[in-house]
Parts: sequence; C-alpha cells; structure tokens
Amino acid sequence: MIQNVFKEAMTILSNNWLKIIGMVLLTYFIKLLLGTVPIQGSVSIRMDPLAVSSLDSIQSLLIGPLVNSILFFILLQYIILTKNTMRKRFLTAITYPFRNARLLYKGLIVLIISNFLLYLIGMLAIYTVIIFLAIIPVGLNLGTGSIIAGFIILYGILFWLYLGTSQALYLLHDDPKLGIFRSVKQSFSLMKGNRWSLFGLFLLTGLGFIIGILLLLVGAIFSIVVYEVARLAFYRELLRKKRKKEWQDKVQRVD
Repeated sequence: MIQNVFKEAMTILSNNWLKIIGMVLLTYFIKLLLGTVPIQGSVSIRMDPLAVSSLDSIQSLLIGPLVNSILFFILLQYIILTKNTMRKRFLTAITYPFRNARLLYKGLIVLIISNFLLYLIGMLAIYTVIIFLAIIPVGLNLGTGSIIAGFIILYGILFWLYLGTSQALYLLHDDPKLGIFRSVKQSFSLMKGNRWSLFGLFLLTGLGFIIGILLLLVGAIFSIVVYEVARLAFYRELLRKKRKKEWQDKVQRVD
C-alpha cells in the first residue's frame, strides 16, 4: 500500500512542484509565526499534569487547533485544485473553510481530540523514560515486567485511537455536512487493517525529514511537501480499497 501511496503522491506533484511547495511553505510559515507547529498542532508537554489547565495550554488547545484546521483545509483544497488548470485556485482554496463554516468548529473539535491523544502519548513517553531509568538498577522481574507490559498496552491503545481518527479531517473536507461523530466513526472504519501502513508512512517521512535536516534544508522541505501530499494519497487509497471491497461484497451477494 505504501508503494501505491508514494506513486500517487509523485503523480500529484508532477509538474506542480513549485506551486505546491509554495503553498506548503506559506502554511508552515503561518504556523511558525503563530506558534502552532507541529503540523497537526500540539499541547506543550510538561512534567506537571496540571499544566494542561494553564492559560498557555488552554490557548494551545483552542487557538492552535483552530488555526491548524483552517490551514489544513486550505492546503488540502489547494493541492486538489492544483491538478486542474482552473483560475483563482488560490482564492478558492483560502476561502474554502470559510465558505463551509461548519468546518471551522468541526475541524477544531477533531484536532482537539487528536492533540489530546498526542499529549497523552508525549506524557507517556516522558514517564516511560523515568520508569525505565528506575527499572535498570532493579532488573527485570515479575513486578517490573508487569509495569513494562502495562506501558506497552497503553501505547497500543493510544496509537490505535490516534491513528483511528487520522482520516476524520479528510472526510470532513470532502463532506462538510458530515457530523463530527460520523466522521470519526468513518475514519475508524477506513483505518481498519491499515494502521500499520499509516504508521509506516509516518516513520518514512519522519526519517526523510531528519535526513533532510542533517544534509540540506532543501531536503527537509522536500520531505514536508511529500508528507502532506502522501497523506492525501493515503486517504484516497483508503477510499479506493473501500469501494473495491463494497463492489466485491455486492458481486458475492448477487452470486
């Protein structure tokens, strides 16, 4: 599946590199300017669990997801329109979330959910390091083994939830009238059996970004652009697989 995703991503980028690079850089510059990076937004991870209730964290929880959801819909719409030769695609793209006002609050809520899951994963990673350092002197026994197993289960649950909700924004973009609950439910349905593929996509593009930074900044920019387009290609691949399965089920029922 990953091979098909990258193949379609390159097809989308074909003859459109400069246009899409320019739009990606613009959206990321706005995120940097407003402090809403990373891509999907984030809550600052602190050791104090009560920090989530601070003013800064509340602003991150609300303003960051709102800005990032708007930029997400704008960038996604622009990438889709860039395959066409229509005029005023930039204006059409930047007004898309505002012409579909439902997307403003729906995107906000979906990203708040995603950001909260990322926050929990980040906090769990911090405590994992602390527990690991505490376990080293003690060694592996039944008690420490149970703790390690518990952390593995927690990681599995959190990543399962996060990856499960990963397609909700794409579904909302395609159908702004879709409800938040239904978009999340359909996202889980699309991601059934495909979580490892998306996780692999994250790893590959993340590795490419790190290598790009170490070698040349241009490589990092290339990785970001490929990531954004590959996520769209991944979503389309999921839709194709769903339609294919529905057609096969229909044929089997007829037989």
